[in-house]
Amino acid sequence: MGVLLLVGAALGTGVARTAVDVSDGLTWLPDNPRGEVVQVNPASGRPEVRLRVSGGDASLDITQRDGLLVILDRRNGQITVMDLATLLASGRRQAQPGPATKVLVSEGRIYVVDRPAGTIANADPVTLADIGKPWRAGRPLADVVADEAGVVWAADHDGRLHTLEWLSDARKFRERASERVRGAGPATILVPHAKGVTLFGLDGGVVRQVGTGADVNGSTPRLPGEVLGAQSSPAGLAPASVPGQGTVVIVAGDRVVRVDVAALGCATPGRPVVFRDKVYVPCRGDAKVIVLDKAGRRGGADVRTPGSDPEIVFDDGKLFISAPGAERGVIVDQDGSTRPVTIRSPSLPVVDPDRPPTVDVPSPPRPSPRPETNDRGGEQQRGPDVPGSGVPSGVETPGGGNVPGAPPGVTVALVSRSATELVVDVGWGAAEDNGEKVTGYTVEASGDFAGGTRGAQTTGTNAQLTIPCGGSTFCAGGQLDVAVKALNRVGESAAGTRSWPVPGTTTDDPPPQTTTTTDPPPQTTTTTDPPPPPQTTTTTTQPPAATVPTAGATVITSITGNGYTRHVNMTWPADWAGHDGTCQVLNTTLGYGATVACGASTVDVDVDTGSNRIVVRATARDGSQSVDSAAKNVRGPKEPTCGKYACLGSGKLVELTPTQKSIDFGQAGAGLGFLVVAVLVQVVGRRKESAPSTEDGER
Repeated sequence: MGVLLLVGAALGTGVARTAVDVSDGLTWLPDNPRGEVVQVNPASGRPEVRLRVSGGDASLDITQRDGLLVILDRRNGQITVMDLATLLASGRRQAQPGPATKVLVSEGRIYVVDRPAGTIANADPVTLADIGKPWRAGRPLADVVADEAGVVWAADHDGRLHTLEWLSDARKFRERASERVRGAGPATILVPHAKGVTLFGLDGGVVRQVGTGADVNGSTPRLPGEVLGAQSSPAGLAPASVPGQGTVVIVAGDRVVRVDVAALGCATPGRPVVFRDKVYVPCRGDAKVIVLDKAGRRGGADVRTPGSDPEIVFDDGKLFISAPGAERGVIVDQDGSTRPVTIRSPSLPVVDPDRPPTVDVPSPPRPSPRPETNDRGGEQQRGPDVPGSGVPSGVETPGGGNVPGAPPGVTVALVSRSATELVVDVGWGAAEDNGEKVTGYTVEASGDFAGGTRGAQTTGTNAQLTIPCGGSTFCAGGQLDVAVKALNRVGESAAGTRSWPVPGTTTDDPPPQTTTTTDPPPQTTTTTDPPPPPQTTTTTTQPPAATVPTAGATVITSITGNGYTRHVNMTWPADWAGHDGTCQVLNTTLGYGATVACGASTVDVDVDTGSNRIVVRATARDGSQSVDSAAKNVRGPKEPTCGKYACLGSGKLVELTPTQKSIDFGQAGAGLGFLVVAVLVQVVGRRKESAPSTEDGER
């Protein structure tokens, strides 16, 4: 075995290319304080275009690939796709703000991921409207990526890895495979490669590479906290950082390396990037980028940056290092040399991506010898600014196309209320198409709640929005401002609006309340007051209150099995089996879980080393409350055996502190290590056989 491994190590398999080279001649960098994206010229090191895509103090994620430029503002959840030929915004889409949304570009397609909802939508690359039906995981998603072969990989909160492909003819996703990865959970992240992905479930101590043709199953001591993986990398060099632990984990071939970068002066590592067969790690708060080789040792001199929180963009075979608000950045060329680049230039004019397109206007027709008459029986034509005309001023486009009219009759109704969220239903009337078919509607609600905005996109005339209640008093009496716009091929309409006061919580479960806005009636002159409206009495039937079963009841009867997956066997009391909400079996020690039907007899749950506490959790149908059953504890597998510099477990050698001691195990080293272990086991076994046995043994 040792000889075979030595031969394999000598021949080697080569190293894949280090990054995806997108040669489109355009490199866009974010300028978050100004809400702009800036195109810089790598040759001159100067900016050429400034696009204002958001308000100040934005949080912009730029995806540039396959000739597409897609910008996500995480501050408000707005997604914008740019027409690079005209520098006009060709489409916009409202998504959830913060980390809930992710945008992917693969093979000319745009995928929009909603992590909490567990959905992946294929969005039109021009309008961002949905193409076909979104794929639904049935549970929240931890991360989603697309490899260079166009395969979409999705990891959900239950630790299941899904492999998807888009079927153009059927206009839908097809799930090619799905498997549970022990140790994976809500904090799992994925790094895509030319083919396949590397899964980092560091809170569960698992690292796995799938679909690359040389898959890796590794383990590492658990690292809880946020994990930031490379946007993409070669399969032979996949890094991820754990900012809260001052650690970077590198998968190099069949070896997993854990690097203490805090000891290298990088206390809070950011998202790493693979370039020139090395790992570049931005150091938050330290105004520098450190360089590591495959073994986790220093791979070059630190790159000093003008700003304290550097960010790295890879494009056109170069690294662009910038920092929020900094006037200048750094370019790293293929030979590793660095040079400055100007990002902010006050003399460069700002381009508005929503400006009207510049076109050649034909000459006006000759005036008619007689005045035109009204074809509608003398009815006075309303000007474009009169409410109800449906055509705001300044929206006519070349070729006679018009945007739709503003959606009329916007209404807001309370659907449900809990301690954590408020659900409202927004409705409106169909907008006038003005000669161009209406293709959809966008809904945006704003108020003094966490995140500040919520939005939706639909082809119907109503949409439900979920408003968070935590961290503010909004749900106890705030004001919700709603704007609805109609869309067609020309653009979007003026907004139909409604300001809706949130009703106070006078009862535990308030009845739905509706506020309706209609177009203003024609103005009339009257000499008498109108009669008072008739008195009416409305009786509302209260829905039954949401309930939960008895807390602390015995539901779990036994837990069987070995390894990292255990079988939970259950017998349900009557009130638990008949619960009308949702039921989950949870490992509360690690946060793993699986949704089950209330009354199911068995389910598999992942466990990890040490003690694991397992419960069944029942949640009310409106999400207002939940209860746990009596808990059962089960011990998981033992931790890998770790020495001072390395761990041995799951057939892999995991280097812990390469910055303190250089240990190059490799395939040959692993083979020799196993031979040494085998010899030691035989020697110890012979000694034990020759030693006299005692009845009680030694402790």
